[in-house]
Amino acid sequence: MEPLLLKAADVAKLLGLGRSKVFAMLAVGELPVIRIGRSVRVPRAALEDWIAEHTQHASGRTGDADPLFVGMEDRDGVPGAGAGPRPLTRGDPQEPTLGPRRASRKASSGASS
Repeated sequence: MEPLLLKAADVAKLLGLGRSKVFAMLAVGELPVIRIGRSVRVPRAALEDWIAEHTQHASGRTGDADPLFVGMEDRDGVPGAGAGPRPLTRGDPQEPTLGPRRASRKASSGASS
């Protein structure tokens, strides 16, 4: 049976966030909480509702949304393909360039007095 109240670490795991981020969200009231003494817990049902309320779809509204890439063309003019990431290409790797060399410490320490 799943617990009704979740600890911050459990919430972090469910949301795919770090524990510190969840604690920060709890501190500012961004996530629903129940305080029992010094303990802070997140009701599972309230977390699921929070996720549903904060889910943004392409049209900016919740519920059934239209497809993301309707009427879009990619860089090659292919309709409906969207503007995805650029493909990786192989080329000649550029050699790193080094700046002018500084004098070594031994040479500079003997020159000062």
